[in-house]
Amino acid sequence: MAPPDRRKFQVQCDAGSQGRFDVGTDTLSVRVGQRMRAGKEQEMWDSVNILCKEQPDGSLTVEVLVSHPDWEEAKTIAAIHSRPQDSGTGTQSLKCDLQPSGPGGLQRASGAQ
Repeated sequence: MAPPDRRKFQVQCDAGSQGRFDVGTDTLSVRVGQRMRAGKEQEMWDSVNILCKEQPDGSLTVEVLVSHPDWEEAKTIAAIHSRPQDSGTGTQSLKCDLQPSGPGGLQRASGAQ
């Protein structure tokens, strides 16, 4: 199904009784936090980040990062790439990398924050 406009990404969020959110956009960043205990206190921890952006070559990238308080930095656990501008080629338009970042694993996409 063709998108109804020129948006590069879309997000649909259902937050139960708090409401719904649907939007199409050119870039997207989503953080998912969850309550955790840190010593005797509870806090919200952003455990999942989803970063979506267009790369300099025109391809689109969605990265999924997870973080943990014991880690020095977040780990990229998935990178999904698409090349919507490549029409009529024999290659797949969607490519998924599902290996954790770190030595020998995925690296964050150029310019991802």
